[in-house]
Amino acid sequence: MTKRFALGLFGPFRLLAPGGERIEIPSKKGIALIAMLAMTRDGERTRGWLQDKLWGKRQHHEAGGSLRRELSNLRRRLNRNASPLLICEHDRVKLDLDLVDIDARIGTHHPLGGEFLEGLDIPGEDGFEQWLREQRSALTRPIEHDQRAKAPAGVKLLDVAVPPLPAHIVDTSQPPFGFDGSPALAVVPFVNLTNDSADDYLAEGISEELIDRLSRIRWLPVIARNSSFSFPNGTDRTLISKSLGAKYLLEGRFRRDQGTYSVTASLVDAANEHTVWTQRFALPSLTSGDSFGQFVTELVADLETRIDHAEQVRTRSKRQDSFNVSDLIWRGRWHLNRLTRADSEIAQKLFAEARKLDPDSPEALIQSTFALGWTIWAERQSKERILEMRKLAQDAIYADRDDGRGYMLAGVAEIWLRHPVEARELLQNALLLNPSLALAHAHLGGSFNLSNEPAKAIPHLRTALRLNSNDLQNFYTLAELALSFSLLARWSEAIEHAQHALARRPAYWYAHMIKINAQARTGDLAAARDALNELLALKPKFSRQYIEWLPFVDRTWIDHFVDGQK
Repeated sequence: MTKRFALGLFGPFRLLAPGGERIEIPSKKGIALIAMLAMTRDGERTRGWLQDKLWGKRQHHEAGGSLRRELSNLRRRLNRNASPLLICEHDRVKLDLDLVDIDARIGTHHPLGGEFLEGLDIPGEDGFEQWLREQRSALTRPIEHDQRAKAPAGVKLLDVAVPPLPAHIVDTSQPPFGFDGSPALAVVPFVNLTNDSADDYLAEGISEELIDRLSRIRWLPVIARNSSFSFPNGTDRTLISKSLGAKYLLEGRFRRDQGTYSVTASLVDAANEHTVWTQRFALPSLTSGDSFGQFVTELVADLETRIDHAEQVRTRSKRQDSFNVSDLIWRGRWHLNRLTRADSEIAQKLFAEARKLDPDSPEALIQSTFALGWTIWAERQSKERILEMRKLAQDAIYADRDDGRGYMLAGVAEIWLRHPVEARELLQNALLLNPSLALAHAHLGGSFNLSNEPAKAIPHLRTALRLNSNDLQNFYTLAELALSFSLLARWSEAIEHAQHALARRPAYWYAHMIKINAQARTGDLAAARDALNELLALKPKFSRQYIEWLPFVDRTWIDHFVDGQK
């Protein structure tokens, strides 16, 4: 008999008490409320956020009263044990995730199939319907086609969603530790919905800070404040786009609810007025340096990822004979992000074509360096190739000294050359130029791991996940966290993080190696043998040479991990 609640969100909603009996929730909004808390990283939402989603068309005081009544009904049904499942505080509501198993969070479908929250709809509540669409889209995203096609016989890749990362892995409770054919972005002033004109200055302040920080992303031109602020609220998006030459618009609004600010940001493709992405943020203050800085850093990181992906997809539909330098680069980035050898070769050819058309293009140099770096890592190439990568990265820095990515890539080359001091200086320069550069945080953490300072690595790696938690390619950061815990002999945490990495990239030998070693060190030799067999099925040529290539400063770690595979 289980000692935990069981919550099923795939197929019809169902909630079982620890004794196995079914708990009936008669209200649709009660069901929705439980589901929305369950799918949050830490199980917690502000009352204002829930009111906006489920009672968005009511007056504020009416919505607050409806929420209180719904919570009262739910508490009577859920909080019958010593430890309450539903916790209601002054401005926040929380579902204690330690007390409940949730199928949608562990990546297992209902045994008989079914979509997420099958049959549930709440007519007229657009906020909830949008949230539901986003969840269903994220939870039904299939595994990459090339991974499925290349899976060896006997290795089954489940067509299930990658589960969200648990709150203890992505910590959101603290601030982070630390025009030539390009798509231009215009940030229009955020709209003040607080009904207090004294807060109008905050609307411009948010937009100004975002313009300043977004301008540090060198491949993304950002329209200057004087131009993007010259249009009154409500101006037609197409007019703004044509007047400013902007492909994307960033819009936003904020409201205040019981001392907490709710900020909503939306990225719009101005050509078709399609909303590419929307995100809501809850801030205790818009004037506190820590909370506001955290908000801006996360928003900029999200925007960079979304626009990057949108431009890669756009170029796929263009005829290759009509490509300009920018098109070649975006097409190459799309291929590079597929992480296969064939796609990497195509990407390198496209970047080389871009450099022929414009030998001084900083972006072409940056992407050529990325492509070469991926090949070096994937194929464990020679020192000569690493020196070639370092030279390319240095050329990128000379081409644009304000682009943090050049310093980051030069830092990666120094890591692989076993020069940790030089690597960290370059990576820190990258983060000074662009604090939202998640990959620089991740590589900085990796540099500490390789010099046997895992405790220093963990904050940087957690920050990288914080800035890029929804990217399937964060398997690298998760594996580095697994390595940190392995070096600290925290075996269960090493195994957990390695498994999260493998959920995102099943064939990632590095994460397999860490997991196998940790299982062996705990004495679970049967699990270690099974994991080794799984690795060999995916990577039949895996051998000691893979591990010996790793650039640990202290080479005794090589023997440690080799022994862990036996």
